[in-house]
Amino acid sequence: MLRKILVFLRHILIRFTVFVRKPKGLIITGLGVIAFGFLLSATQGNPLEQYDIGKVVRKDVISMVDVTGRIEPADRVNMALERSGKVARINVEVGDKVAQGQILLSAASADLYADLAEAQANLEIERLNLQETSKTSIVDIDSARQDLESEILDAYVEADNAIRNKADQLFYGTDTSKTFGAPIISGGGNSRFSTTFEEAMDLSMERRKITKILDGWRASNLNVQSADIKEATDVAENNLFIIRDFLNNLSFVINSYDADSSSETIVDGYRTAIATARSSISGAISSLRSAEQAYLSAEASSSSEQEGVLQSILLQEQRVNTTQARVNAIWAEINKTLIKAPFNGTITRIDAKVGEIVSSNSPVVSMISDAKFEIETYIPEADIADISLDDKASITLDAYDSNTIFGAYVSFIDPAETIIEGVATYKVLLQFDEEDERVLPGMTANVDIITGTRENVLSIPQRAVIDKDGRKLVRVVRGEETEEVEVEIGLKGFDGDVEVLQGLNEGDEIVVFIRG
Repeated sequence: MLRKILVFLRHILIRFTVFVRKPKGLIITGLGVIAFGFLLSATQGNPLEQYDIGKVVRKDVISMVDVTGRIEPADRVNMALERSGKVARINVEVGDKVAQGQILLSAASADLYADLAEAQANLEIERLNLQETSKTSIVDIDSARQDLESEILDAYVEADNAIRNKADQLFYGTDTSKTFGAPIISGGGNSRFSTTFEEAMDLSMERRKITKILDGWRASNLNVQSADIKEATDVAENNLFIIRDFLNNLSFVINSYDADSSSETIVDGYRTAIATARSSISGAISSLRSAEQAYLSAEASSSSEQEGVLQSILLQEQRVNTTQARVNAIWAEINKTLIKAPFNGTITRIDAKVGEIVSSNSPVVSMISDAKFEIETYIPEADIADISLDDKASITLDAYDSNTIFGAYVSFIDPAETIIEGVATYKVLLQFDEEDERVLPGMTANVDIITGTRENVLSIPQRAVIDKDGRKLVRVVRGEETEEVEVEIGLKGFDGDVEVLQGLNEGDEIVVFIRG
């Protein structure tokens, strides 16, 4: 059988040889070769056709937790300390009207404040070490510029928070008409700081000037990537100095105020807020100067020494971050020694006395809300760590269309778990921003709690990120090929996109999905 096949193939080859020796046969054979080559090329195609390609873009990344809840009549909430300890102060009595955020009871925390002072001192040392390391560092000029741009943007965020969320507790009126004189007695009224007319006017004028500074700074930050980076840095630093001086003046007035027993708690709260604001501005100035020095050093640096110096900077940054985390952890523990009013309401019960030892999660203060209704929901343990008091939320009700949205905020998080169908959950209450006659008890509420927001950051689809050997990788398109690039990922958005902290540039083409 094999012999017959070989004879047949030999016969075909002889006929083909005779055919191609003729002119007509040669032309046909040539055309056949060309057609075969074209078909072969067409079947191979563009190697990128198997990919869905996307781009790195700038956008706002918003993280949220979505759950279902139920509208309930606003009744009472029982509150407990999250940390066992001795009751140091009870600031209210049964029947008192209280405002959201007001400190109702506090446990002894002298040991925590001592730890905090030590941690803050260590943090300042690590920041100075980082600054010194940056002075002699040699870093890539593009990377150094990006870091400096990021610090300028972060400095604005810190400044805006220090003024509008901290300092503005002591002012009333709109941004353009801010006037010094915060209430010093629960409930407000006309009891305000007693200071000289000149001091009050100076502080009010300074605050109104800062509104213009913040507005102008925010506008200039939109073009920071194309701006003269040194000029933008000078503007940011000068703005921080002005705000620092304003907070110092404000701190002097508050700390000089002689509070009596009726105003001591509120005044202490103002002092803490201003102290926190001053600390954040000092940190922003230090970080901005470090980034500025790193950028200036990069301009004159030798690329041959970059690797070792960059490693030193990264290690020092890690030390700063670790120390900052320690400070944050102590603040969190201090907050566990406080019971704050989750909403406006009335105190109905106090089950503790000054000097008494109370256990964690044992209810000691109860109050009822002034609001008519609240939203009761249960958050799975996988999401509860992302939720904090006062987080904003968007609410839709099944009784109305999805375009009818109600505003709300997280007012209470139960520290004790509730098991529902074998799953650990935590009860969370939300208060409506405004009363609305359309809201009725028993209605089903669809709750979207905003847990994080990053404005104007680099973002990519989350499915473009590959987990490989403990690293986060993204395939970047280079011509007709792809290259795996390591990236650092930040906030995960509810829409499937994630924030990119490092590794990619705006406009980079990336592989989002490989078609099967």
